[in-house]
Amino acid sequence: MKRLLTILALLAIVTAIFAIPTGAEDVETRYVIVYNRSGRIPDGAADDVAEAGGELVMTFDEVGIGIAVSTNPTFPDDLKGAGNVQEVGLEGYHVVPDALLDTSPPTEPDPGTDVYYYAYQWDIRRVKADEAWEVTSGSHNTVVAIIDTGIAWNHPDLAPNVEYTACYNTLSSCSQYPDVHWHGTHVAGTVAAAFGGGKAVGVGPNLGLASYNVFEWYYDVEDAKWYYVAFDGPIFAAMLDAAEQEFDVINMSLGGYSLRSGGGSASINAWNRVADYVSKQGVTIVASAGNDGLDLNGPLTHVPSDVTGIINVGATGIRTDPFYPQEGAYDVFAFYSNYGAPLTMTAPGGDLGPEEPSYPYWWYFVFSTYVYPDSGCAATASCPFGYAWAAGTSMASPHVAGAAGLLMDLNPGLNPNQVTSILKQTAENIGSRQLFGHGMLDVYAAVTK
Repeated sequence: MKRLLTILALLAIVTAIFAIPTGAEDVETRYVIVYNRSGRIPDGAADDVAEAGGELVMTFDEVGIGIAVSTNPTFPDDLKGAGNVQEVGLEGYHVVPDALLDTSPPTEPDPGTDVYYYAYQWDIRRVKADEAWEVTSGSHNTVVAIIDTGIAWNHPDLAPNVEYTACYNTLSSCSQYPDVHWHGTHVAGTVAAAFGGGKAVGVGPNLGLASYNVFEWYYDVEDAKWYYVAFDGPIFAAMLDAAEQEFDVINMSLGGYSLRSGGGSASINAWNRVADYVSKQGVTIVASAGNDGLDLNGPLTHVPSDVTGIINVGATGIRTDPFYPQEGAYDVFAFYSNYGAPLTMTAPGGDLGPEEPSYPYWWYFVFSTYVYPDSGCAATASCPFGYAWAAGTSMASPHVAGAAGLLMDLNPGLNPNQVTSILKQTAENIGSRQLFGHGMLDVYAAVTK
């Protein structure tokens, strides 16, 4: 435990510190409104919200969901009496997960290597993506949407594959290029860092990528703190846009918690509607299980990974050394990963290694693309980029999203239920169903089934 706390303290020091805005006195409370009819916002909805002391700021007609803001403390009760309103509750928000991070530069390999840093990517070989490339490495006919903090689309490993960029938040301005966080760029690299683009490679090196930045600064009045979060509404907007654009897979390495019954039910019901609608448009949805080591069989639910129809991905680490294949290699449950019956499957997320590792602890993380963002360089899409090791269920989920993309590229007629079924059936059984779900992702077995 002492070793763990020391390393976490060091990671906290090297993690980038971002400027926090001020001026929270005008912050309004945000609400999600679930209307009786999915597929239509009723006439007069904006007037009803105004009469209850709020403003209707976002509407999603396809699913009968609205987002409102109000300073009226009795707004939910005042609006419940309005026609066609099924439920009103606080809008959920989802934080950028706390991932272990190290930006130590890797040792340069021998000149002439096609993918310079592939030796560090034990995770790619552990899921047998390299074997799957003998069958398919994907194409731009299939696009994986990364709903996250945005992708640095000019990173040489990602530039060949980024097909689309968008941004949704609750503010008047929105940066499509990552202006605060590296997270989305790292996730995207695990999905589809390109052959020959730079120095790393993803599960589906020729798949298309779509970048959605849905995060923003939010001041929590009760905590008196600023958080970098994604609200339900902007995420819903990105998901619905991905469906409209006819993208094939969505990855969401983000999340928040709610009680399975109680005050968060309006948000959860809205999530169920949106996920169901998007899935019926043919989009496979993948999400990370969360990094708090929680038993998801209990009263807490992790959103969005626990939502019905979403592939819920937990994380593993590798032993004994951070390489694969190796004689006697075996997987371990990542200490931070949430677990329980809602888990669909697992993939490498990385961890801190054994108690006495033979290699630097960060080599046991997942190696991928990285960007050093701030608002100045983001304005000109010129932020410096590189590579980094990170660990979390955020790093596990994109392995599965990349595999889903390869499956759908190989068999365009597959629907999300069929994709999920194939991934589950072909997963390698590595132990407890509660810890590992249906098992370790096996990309080769999936594309050859």
